[in-house]
Amino acid sequence: MKRVRLQSVSLLLVLMPVAIGVAVAQPRGADVSGIVRDAHGFPQMGALVQALLPDATPAGMAVTDLKGHYVIRNLTPGKYQVRASAALFLPSMRGDLRLRAGAQAIVNLTLTTLFEESRWLPAERRQPDEPADEWTWSLRTAANRPILRLAGDQDVVLISPGPETPRRVSHTRVEAISGDGFGGGGVKNAVTYGTASSDGYGTLVRAGSSVVSGPYAMGAATEGSVVYQQPAGMFGYTRTRVSFQDHPEMMGQGGASGYQAYTIDSAEVMNFGDMLSLEVGSSLRAVRMGAASVEARPFVKLAMHPSDMLVLSYRMARSRETQSADDIDAADAPLPVAVLQGDRMLQERGTHQQFAATLRNGKGSIRTAYYRDSIDRPMVAGIGPVTGSQLAHGTMLADATTGTARMMGDAYTSVGWSVFASEQLGQNVWTTVELNTGDALSVINAPQTSSQTVTRFRAGRTKSASVGIKALLPASGTQLRTSYRWQNEQTVTPVNLFSAMSRQPYLSLSVRQPLRIRRLRLENMEAFLDVTNLLEQGYQPYLSSDGRTLYLAQAPRMLQAGLAFTF
Repeated sequence: MKRVRLQSVSLLLVLMPVAIGVAVAQPRGADVSGIVRDAHGFPQMGALVQALLPDATPAGMAVTDLKGHYVIRNLTPGKYQVRASAALFLPSMRGDLRLRAGAQAIVNLTLTTLFEESRWLPAERRQPDEPADEWTWSLRTAANRPILRLAGDQDVVLISPGPETPRRVSHTRVEAISGDGFGGGGVKNAVTYGTASSDGYGTLVRAGSSVVSGPYAMGAATEGSVVYQQPAGMFGYTRTRVSFQDHPEMMGQGGASGYQAYTIDSAEVMNFGDMLSLEVGSSLRAVRMGAASVEARPFVKLAMHPSDMLVLSYRMARSRETQSADDIDAADAPLPVAVLQGDRMLQERGTHQQFAATLRNGKGSIRTAYYRDSIDRPMVAGIGPVTGSQLAHGTMLADATTGTARMMGDAYTSVGWSVFASEQLGQNVWTTVELNTGDALSVINAPQTSSQTVTRFRAGRTKSASVGIKALLPASGTQLRTSYRWQNEQTVTPVNLFSAMSRQPYLSLSVRQPLRIRRLRLENMEAFLDVTNLLEQGYQPYLSSDGRTLYLAQAPRMLQAGLAFTF
């Protein structure tokens, strides 16, 4: 028995070095970690990161945390590709990653947005009489992106200018603008200050004033707004904008003057993994001119992503200006429109519902949508001198400085289809095309004598077609955007009222030109020009109750130009 025990102990002593040698010879697993951000440098929570073998077989995966960080552990040494994907973003890939045993590679990935049409022409949700704000949330800058490379047969080498800590930047923009748009006439001076950090927090503050004139008021129109954004649960963020506007040049029923508007816009974006995203929010609006009115305009957007190329979505909105969180991305808030009728202020109101399917391929995308609009109080643009006798009957808000007005039309319903396509042509040219079917208002029974005081409208079926081009000239830095939106000139409201391209009818264009005057050390100046309906198409004349000729249109011609300095 003792001999058997001695033999067992001897055998263990002999095999132990062999086992230790085998264990040491086993290759150690490699780790890959990093941070996933969007194109603006904000960390993306809930993004799916995969380590793929050369045959695209997943070898490991992870989901980013609150700060966009991920770790994939225990990968077998070899060659890999690292792929990141998230809802509403195009997948990002880093290839030719060679991992040795025990290597700890750091790969930071940047996701670009799936829907890029809002960056092309025209700018989504921009009023035709508002300047294009190319600076909106440009404070978002990418944080340090360490460079990953291989040093011969050595482990992966990380080259980084510093540790991964949130970066904070700030900008100030000063503008001098002259225009003739509704609520934006005269010469306006505005200052915008913003600060943002790479961890998702940001603030914009804007203040401006313009010299206005009118038969009842001489003074300054003022505006102010604050935008705040922060990360939120469910791998998303929240955004809030508070703004006010005071327009002494505005006139209403009975010669009332002075129009004030206050808005609180808020939105929350939630991403449920890589398959579902939800966006909810509302716009609370208070207006005052003799009487006061407070109304809420909610919106919701639900998107499903069955694959990387297909997106199915549903959208509901009660306001054209605020349909998503992207519409709260600017400190230059739109002006809510309401008319004074008796002792009530009536705001523009409607409901938009849309079911859409979007298919993307390479550098372009195509979207087909079915929509239904119920418009209770449409506001129609008017052009021409407005007198006190015309305002006596209400349903009109007039801008005495620019000679423009907004008139409340009759309620109507529109049901139709919309097809939108975008494509990148070359390195610096992008195109968009949109086709719409539906209903629009046209003028009937326009006042022809002094005894007639009410303009009537009628809804009818019609179509519209739009094409837009955006170009960037690298040598001079010039940005050019132009579009043409055709629609029956007898109509005075757009087909598909809630469409992104509905606010730029007929021929419209926008030019941005950087100015670099080295002699004066001016490196951050920019001149800009915005034109809406350049050829004044779609004007429908009618005689007012005092015999004057006024016009109604989808949008009057608007010219706006100015200089901006950023530092």
